[in-house]
Amino acid sequence: MSTEDNMKLVRYITEQGLNAGDVSFVDDVFAPDYVVHARGLDLPPGPGAFAKAVDFWRKSFPDFHCTIEHMIADGEYVAHRFSTTGTHTGELGGMPPTGKKFHVSGVDMHRVVGGRVVESWISDDMPRILMEIGVLAPGGRP
Repeated sequence: MSTEDNMKLVRYITEQGLNAGDVSFVDDVFAPDYVVHARGLDLPPGPGAFAKAVDFWRKSFPDFHCTIEHMIADGEYVAHRFSTTGTHTGELGGMPPTGKKFHVSGVDMHRVVGGRVVESWISDDMPRILMEIGVLAPGGRP
């Protein structure tokens, strides 16, 4: 797989999975031993980790949308700077919907080997999201 192919795969999982909510492809593009590194998230190894993350975000924020602002690759590593938006219309970890919108930015990295994502480093800015939807005040106070 070329670096360009790796970038296309990462763009595909973002557009099809996160934005469209379709995870029917995960067994084809995530390695059986796929590992996700994300602080505070307890995700199982394997393709189900991505499917579970998509389910979490889309249940809490049905209009969840991730825009890739810039993407670079070096061999099997693909990184992208993104902005994400959503409206809190579903329960979020026991918190009732607030109806408020969020907009955060970050950088994620994925490792692609042989046409499959084998590892991801995710930088979800949960504190910022919680502040923007009104369930956490600046300084960490509810």
